[in-house]
Amino acid sequence: MSQRLNNLLDIYKSQIHELFADELVGIYLSGSIAFGEYFDGKSDVDCTVLLKSPLDIDRLEKVKKIHNDLSSSYKKMILESQYIALDNVGKNEKDTQPFYSYHDNKMSLSKHNAHAVTWFTLKNHGITVTGIPANELDITTSVYDIKSYVKGNVNSYWQYWLNTARKPFSQKRLSALTNWGVEWCVCGLTRMYYTMMEGDITSKGKAVEYGLTCLPDSTHKILKEALRIRTGEKNRLYQSRFICRNAQ
Repeated sequence: MSQRLNNLLDIYKSQIHELFADELVGIYLSGSIAFGEYFDGKSDVDCTVLLKSPLDIDRLEKVKKIHNDLSSSYKKMILESQYIALDNVGKNEKDTQPFYSYHDNKMSLSKHNAHAVTWFTLKNHGITVTGIPANELDITTSVYDIKSYVKGNVNSYWQYWLNTARKPFSQKRLSALTNWGVEWCVCGLTRMYYTMMEGDITSKGKAVEYGLTCLPDSTHKILKEALRIRTGEKNRLYQSRFICRNAQ
């Protein structure tokens, strides 16, 4: 990690410690950083803050201020955190209580990340910033659980994306012409393929590299294009964005 990122995390850890004191169970990094694929200025800094009890209203505004101040001081470093009570960890969306997350410069209350992939990643790949080591957390999410979640996600979210993208002039069809759309779709689905085949979670970039070793040659060009976008290389592999979209 860069020195700038280390500085941000040191400040964040210190302020969260001061605010929650003995209520704090731990702070953990997930996302790109946890998988060794962090791109400074592009990747989010994904954190999970575990607390002994839910984040209360009295401290909510103070948490917002911590994030807003860090956003002002550390431009292009996007710190996104979820604040979860310890007794919610490992539960599915149906059984968990909504928790606060800081995302896109605002705080919201939802169950958005209460699923098997979140818990499996935290337990098996999370980086402990402070507190109980991630691999010692009482999380029993299994390989079966993450495969079931991924299968359901493909048959719901991604099926909806595909159906919508087939419609002329739809927003998702237009998005598929953008670099963001290519990276999101190709890397996202390849990552799920990796999970179904290997029973583990990895980064988007490493999943694409994995795909290049085992998926048909006909997919390699679009995989390489997605990887090019993700790593910031300039030379496009497709002359036309329309041809690239059709290859997805």
